[in-house]
Amino acid sequence: KELYSALLKVLLEKDIVSQEEIREMSERLVMAGKTLNGASLVARAWNDPGFEERLLSDAAAAAAEMGIVTSNPNAPTVLTVVKNTKNVHNLVVCTLCSCYPSGLLGIA
Repeated sequence: KELYSALLKVLLEKDIVSQEEIREMSERLVMAGKTLNGASLVARAWNDPGFEERLLSDAAAAAAEMGIVTSNPNAPTVLTVVKNTKNVHNLVVCTLCSCYPSGLLGIA
């Protein structure tokens, strides 16, 4: 707890981060995984052919239409969406590294 307090004090004093930014990130972390953002994207694509096209061509922009952030503040990420077919079923595999999109998939 002392280390946390000391680090927070330095970050705030040196204006590296604001109290508001810390609050916003804390709220995002608390809420991550409570909303099913990935499922929401898929469900909308199933019901809206235009959205499906946009999701397949530029997943981040399509997700942003729904207010979903697909990047990770710790590392650059690029969301790629592919469509299952009758003969090919895609599987998501995540190594839970620093680029893990918690806003999309929830806290691991």
